[in-house]
Amino acid sequence: MAREARRIRAARQHSIGNYEVLRKLAVGGMGEVFLARQKGPVDFSRQVVLKKLHARFTRDPQFVTMFLNEARIVASLTHPNIIHVYEFFEDGDGYVIAMEYVRGGTVLSLLRARAMAGSPGLPYGPMVRIVTSVCEALHYAYSEPDADGAVRHIVHRDISPSNVLVGYDGQVKLADFGVAKALAEAPATKSTTIKGKYGYLTPEQIRCEQLDQRSDIFSLGTVLWEMSVGKRLFERESEMQMLYAILEEPIPMPSSQVSGYPRELERVVMKALARSRDERYADAGAFAADLRAIAYDSHWDCEKPALAQLVKALLPEDQIAYGQIGSDAFGLPRPLSSDNESRGRINSFASMEVIDSELDGPEPPQREGWLTRGNLVTIVILLAASAAFWLWIVPWIDP
Repeated sequence: MAREARRIRAARQHSIGNYEVLRKLAVGGMGEVFLARQKGPVDFSRQVVLKKLHARFTRDPQFVTMFLNEARIVASLTHPNIIHVYEFFEDGDGYVIAMEYVRGGTVLSLLRARAMAGSPGLPYGPMVRIVTSVCEALHYAYSEPDADGAVRHIVHRDISPSNVLVGYDGQVKLADFGVAKALAEAPATKSTTIKGKYGYLTPEQIRCEQLDQRSDIFSLGTVLWEMSVGKRLFERESEMQMLYAILEEPIPMPSSQVSGYPRELERVVMKALARSRDERYADAGAFAADLRAIAYDSHWDCEKPALAQLVKALLPEDQIAYGQIGSDAFGLPRPLSSDNESRGRINSFASMEVIDSELDGPEPPQREGWLTRGNLVTIVILLAASAAFWLWIVPWIDP
């Protein structure tokens, strides 16, 4: 306790830009995240989160572009379910984003707390509140025109439990647009680098195909499956096995994991997880509408107070003072290969390592991904040739 108090006092002795630093929330190989106070005239004051990129990465154009992309995209979005960016600036040795601070935790924090308490998964009412709120944020980002009247078609591309924040007031906020893509800027291009978290990628991301909002719907369907079942869906022993599971392995029906799972909810989950995007929901609005209808018919409490009560029960508010909660979704952008959520290979939220912070570990800057369509085809051909050799050639060789 005394050590923590000294750390907080030391942090308060410096400022970043015009912000007084209160404490450090997270630190890692790519940058630091701070809780700070913005002061103004007439006793104006508010708490904000500062995301500061390490100085050495300012020399890497690709990495800086990704960092600036988050600031530019999120600053253009004004929606109650999207983290708001107040300011972007340079502070001598690095770039800084000042953004909204949410007192609470993330969906990943909630899932871990529920698992450790012996009740895996989330109650259906608050769960529906979370997913429909994210749907509203995605629908807005994809469909809302900008100041010039042009629809931006923003695809988040990194929907995961650690990027969905939940507050003590029952608010739901979608964070980390660092790998988001505005299709309107390059409508005819295909991505040659996979970005996102292994366990929440989509088939079209792995195939490096052109993306639309249905890709985010698949990722959100993965999160919904995990929230309702209480364990990881695509967690495997290796990254390659994880990607193969997303592309080829049968997706378990939630009712095979949870006794008495609501049939209508299962229908919605599996539709969101359809591998063919033509079989998924056409947009996030339709996804949310089906969930609300099921909740209404089932008399689930999806109101904000119910979610607020759950957050307060699972994430004790006094832990906030010591940085234990609230830092896990304020990560800096990073390449897929540095995905902390793919480490540990544990299919249980209760046993997972403390991987909420997206800043863990010294990671290299953004680089061209190795997992392109050409590489996947080569791997498949080599595996097929090896199997053919051992099945048909070896038996004919005399011992």
